[in-house]
Amino acid sequence: MANSRFASEQYTSEEFVESAGAVLFRLSSREICVLRLLERDEYVLAKGRRNCGEGRQAAALREVTEETGYACRPLPLDMHTRAPPAVETEQVDDRVRLHTRVCEPFTLQIRRLGEGQVKLIWWFAAAVEEEIPPMDREAQEKDRYAVEFYSYTDVLDKLTFQMDRDMVKKAIELVKNTYAE
Repeated sequence: MANSRFASEQYTSEEFVESAGAVLFRLSSREICVLRLLERDEYVLAKGRRNCGEGRQAAALREVTEETGYACRPLPLDMHTRAPPAVETEQVDDRVRLHTRVCEPFTLQIRRLGEGQVKLIWWFAAAVEEEIPPMDREAQEKDRYAVEFYSYTDVLDKLTFQMDRDMVKKAIELVKNTYAE
């Protein structure tokens, strides 16, 4: 029996959980939404588990809306990715290429939860639907965390975890490059 040439790991459905989230941009004021966890005074981004049968992007938008109260839409970005184009007219090689205005995950975080268990978090960019007023969050959620917006520079100082700061920095770069004024 042959083994793969690549260092590989394999997890069965009992060993992984798949989550999705989005960096939520308020484009008019150039701000990003964060959740301030009140009990631990940590600043994080909205995300949550993907339901069975739910697409990753749909899960990200649902979780962001549920946790922040803000209706949102996918934010198409110009980004480099190894994914082939939506329509393949010929066989394409596996390489990085620039795609314009795509709504694909721009980051995948992998968190090791314990021995043989991982959490996969697919991150998208989203924009607040500014003409729709925010929904009222449930009282229990208001007791757990506050929803706050920070400028592109201030958010990088607020986020608690370095991995989140790095990911948001990349999202800001992609938004600025896609929607240059």
